[in-house]
Amino acid sequence: MKITVNDLNIEIELKKSDTDKFEVNVKNNTYKVEVLNITQNQITLSINNKIFTFDFTLNSDSIILTNSIHSYHCKIIGKYQNLIDTYRSTLPGESKREKILKSPMPGLITKIFVKPGAKIKVGDKLLILEAMKMENEIRSDIDGTIDEVLVKEGIAVEKGTALLKISTN
Repeated sequence: MKITVNDLNIEIELKKSDTDKFEVNVKNNTYKVEVLNITQNQITLSINNKIFTFDFTLNSDSIILTNSIHSYHCKIIGKYQNLIDTYRSTLPGESKREKILKSPMPGLITKIFVKPGAKIKVGDKLLILEAMKMENEIRSDIDGTIDEVLVKEGIAVEKGTALLKISTN
């Protein structure tokens, strides 16, 4: 796939490995990219296990990503131009988007505060994950509805274990 970033033409190879996970190859360098969260005007990505948050604007054929340091004007060239439309259709307010909340560390689920159907807001307490004798409050980073609770109190989880399914709309 060819893209332009700030008028620089770049050839990339994009492989989708899972929902919201990609492997991106640029000039023989491989980057593991995961879309952690996407809202109406902001996207948080994990790129090789480093977290980046960008404000973004979608135009008809391009996306502008901006953080406190840089601004990137990205345009997809060729048959993958509809990739932007795919993500545009999953933005809140346009259609339902499901997010899987994953455990940030190994630990023991000691308390779950939500049930399926519960409406949640950013900052709401979702569950307690005990790790290394510390109680870690896991809070929501999005507004939405709990679709499914995937764990039970008293079970041990590994890092990356799916905990909750949350939908936004």
